[in-house]
Amino acid sequence: MKILAASFIMLTFITLYSSCGDSATEISGTLPIVTGITVDSIASKGDTIVVIWTALIDTQIEGYFLWTRTEFEDPWLLVEIVDQNTGTHIADRSAFYTVMAFYGDNTSSDTGLPDNTRAESISEIRQFLDRRPVGFRVDLEGDSLITGDPSFLDFQQQFTVAFDPLSGNKYIYPGTANPDIWPGGAETMVSSSGGFVAPAPNDSTQWRDSISYGGNFFLALENGYYCKLTGLAIHPDTLAMVDTLIIDGQLQPIRSVRVFNSTW
Repeated sequence: MKILAASFIMLTFITLYSSCGDSATEISGTLPIVTGITVDSIASKGDTIVVIWTALIDTQIEGYFLWTRTEFEDPWLLVEIVDQNTGTHIADRSAFYTVMAFYGDNTSSDTGLPDNTRAESISEIRQFLDRRPVGFRVDLEGDSLITGDPSFLDFQQQFTVAFDPLSGNKYIYPGTANPDIWPGGAETMVSSSGGFVAPAPNDSTQWRDSISYGGNFFLALENGYYCKLTGLAIHPDTLAMVDTLIIDGQLQPIRSVRVFNSTW
C-alpha cells in the first residue's frame, strides 16, 4: 500500500513540476537530504544497476525516490520508488543516480550527492599497420591501449587487427584467435553490435570470431571488464605507404557492468 500511495504522490509531483523540466530538483520539502548514495559495484551486473544509500533512521519517512539522468545537465527522471535503502535500474546507457526521501507529500529538501556508472575515456592510440598484424592490450590502470606483436608469446594481446590475405580487408580478432600464429592471447570476446550496452557474455550471436575493422565495437576482457572502442583508419599516403590505425573509446570501471556513454 505504501508503494501505491507513493506512486500516486509521485504522479502528482510530476504533474505539478513537468513544466519546469526537472521534476526532482524542483521538488523542495523539509526532510533530510539522503547521503551515502553509491552504485553497488558488487551487486550491479550487466545492465542492472543497483544503488544503495544511508537509511534515514532518525526521521519518520515512508520511502525513497530513486532518480537517474544520462548527462549532468539533463533533468532527473524517476526510475523506482522503494521503502528500503536500495534501488535497481535497468539501464540503456551509463548514468548518474540520486535519491530523495518522502513522507506523505513531503520530501527531502534537495537531491542527495549523486553517484554514477560513467565509463572512463581510453587515450587515443595511433599505430601503423602494414601487412603485419598488430596486437592490442588495455592498460586498466592507465586507461590506455598498449600495442605489441601478437606473435610474441609474452605479449598476451586482448585483440588483434590484421589484414585478411584473401580480401585485403582489415579485421579485429579476439585475443585467442589463431593460437598457432599468435600465441599467448587472452580469453576475450569482440562484438560489432550497436548501442550503449555490450552484449551479454553468453550471447553467441553477438560475440564473434572476428569482426570488420572500422567503427564502434565492444571488447569483453578476460577479467570481467568491458570496453566500447572505436577503430578508424587513415589510408596510405605517398610517404608512409601504410595504413594508420586510430583507436580510442571507453572502459567501464565497474566489473561485470556493460553500460557506456554516448560521448567520451
